[in-house]
Amino acid sequence: MSNGSRRRALVATALAAPLVIIGAVGASATIADDEPLTVDTLPTLTDNEVDGYRSAIEVPEIEPIEVPDITPFVPDVTTSGSTTIVSLDTDVLFDFGQADLGDSASDAIVKAITDVPDDAKVSVVGHTDSVGSDAANRTLSKQRARAVADVIEDERDDLSLSVSGKGESDPVEPNDKGGKDNPEGREKNRRVEIRYKG
Repeated sequence: MSNGSRRRALVATALAAPLVIIGAVGASATIADDEPLTVDTLPTLTDNEVDGYRSAIEVPEIEPIEVPDITPFVPDVTTSGSTTIVSLDTDVLFDFGQADLGDSASDAIVKAITDVPDDAKVSVVGHTDSVGSDAANRTLSKQRARAVADVIEDERDDLSLSVSGKGESDPVEPNDKGGKDNPEGREKNRRVEIRYKG
């Protein structure tokens, strides 16, 4: 046997070996080791044999989820004489007890200052409710006011900013009523105010 014939026989054997295994699993024809590999000698599976390897997939019922209506963040804007007060709800801007702003909170602050006149003097004041110690609330309120002021400075370098924190000392609503907790009032007291003239 020449080298060329020997190579062809080795290649045919190497290619046919896996097909013989397939045939042993359920094919209707097998290829002998010495038989040449051709389109006509490839093993085939009948439809019944293929069906034997199929199994139904059970698709579970999927319950639809209800997506809540999301109310866009709208700051409360009031005027007192010539002073405009933009009140930002800190429950929207910050996680509980935290003073770090997220990206969406920064975007809300930028939108809240669009009407501030050029070169205005702006006061940024943080407020909390009455939960926690007075010292902790003063610190948190100033940290939150500073975080809001940082966003304003990045967006509007023409503004002159002052930053302070009043803690729980200047509520707009009672923190409790008749000795009982007032959650709605406390929520309104947790705020950062942006004040400017014009």
